[in-house]
Amino acid sequence: MQYAYRLTAAIIACACGAVLPSPAGASGFYIQEQSVSGLGTAFAGAVADTQDASTIFYNPAGMTALDRAQFVAGTNIISPNFEFKNNGSSVSTTVGTGGGTVALSGGTGGDPFPTALVPNIYLAAPLSANKRLWAGIGISAPFGLANEYNDDFVGRYDSTENVLKIIDVAPSLAYAVTPWLSLGFGLDVQYADAKLETAVPSPITAGGPVPGTDGMTDLSGKDTTMGFNTGAIIAAGDNTRIGLHYRQGVSHTLQGRLITRVPSDVPGVGGTVSRVDGGAELDLPNMVSTGISHKMNDKLTLLGSVNWTEWSNFDDIPVQLANGTFSQSEQNYKNTWSFAAGARYQATPDLELKAGLQFDATPSVDGFRSTRVPDGDRTWVSGGAAYKLSNSWVLDLAATYVDVSEEDINLTHTVAIGANSTTSTLQGSTEGSVGIFSAALRYNFDTPY
Repeated sequence: MQYAYRLTAAIIACACGAVLPSPAGASGFYIQEQSVSGLGTAFAGAVADTQDASTIFYNPAGMTALDRAQFVAGTNIISPNFEFKNNGSSVSTTVGTGGGTVALSGGTGGDPFPTALVPNIYLAAPLSANKRLWAGIGISAPFGLANEYNDDFVGRYDSTENVLKIIDVAPSLAYAVTPWLSLGFGLDVQYADAKLETAVPSPITAGGPVPGTDGMTDLSGKDTTMGFNTGAIIAAGDNTRIGLHYRQGVSHTLQGRLITRVPSDVPGVGGTVSRVDGGAELDLPNMVSTGISHKMNDKLTLLGSVNWTEWSNFDDIPVQLANGTFSQSEQNYKNTWSFAAGARYQATPDLELKAGLQFDATPSVDGFRSTRVPDGDRTWVSGGAAYKLSNSWVLDLAATYVDVSEEDINLTHTVAIGANSTTSTLQGSTEGSVGIFSAALRYNFDTPY
């Protein structure tokens, strides 16, 4: 078991390095797709003028603008497309290559990101006859990840499989303080479940490590904790609304275990499997958003947003194992801005058309970017429509194309097993795109107040 434990510090630093980014529309590992009505405008103005109960996520103060109790159920089909290019990755081992450097064997990993289904539901209702006090609840998945590379992926010593699920339950309140000012507050009760796997290279294999002799690490953990979000909406005249929103970056302590399998050709301990309990800290980013909605006339509404995300919260991932091993993986994420502009057009009394653009900068930086984070600057193009099926039912549809810019990956990992070690250098680039199709049904209870 001592060999497995000696693997731990180096493996966790590599494997845990970037477990949590998402291939979805937003950069980093944030999933913006929590409102189908908002997606149609690329979430421009979402904090100022979300048209249905999904305002609970973007700004709970918006509930006071609804004209009746409302239930919304939506789903987002997210289809990422990712490509990795190998630009001369190499490996050196103390025994297998005699200390020399050779090309790292393996392919480009295939298409690691499956099509994902991201649902959300919201319910909002007034607590007073004058509609000044509202209560609501939302259930969403604001962060997430699912990818798996082929077994022979050239970057397998950086990443092989990653899964993150975060479920957020948000009971919320809103109050119209005056006709021109509404305030909102929500709790965020979050359940987090993370798992990642990484291959472990053998320093013994002649000519350099290959998939057939690789070992592996499997790190997983779970946590439930709570944060909050709060917002305000100001009516600056009859046709203009300004929204402000703050979302606290929830801090999770993931409790779980590390399973390690030593490479199969290591003398005496090859194939040995060990398990040790431990925990990892995950600090989600604080977010500040502002937006504006301006009604030009009875048909056209213009929308805009500026968002700031404190990704520097995610600067490292401390991991502490029960055997006393401690590792701290530096991420060096930078704070980012995103900008969105959009419009809604009331084509007929029953049909509203939507369009929007967004630019969302990546928080990842050269020298730290990982195959777990095939991230780049993202440019959104969105369109959508809302159709009134009856006095109670509305159907929302939206589609988005996200272009993810090409970015470099240049990482070096060193793993020691006993007196021998392996140093692998992954050099390549990533680029991709994301297609999103979303649909939601909105139910309005009874009649307007």
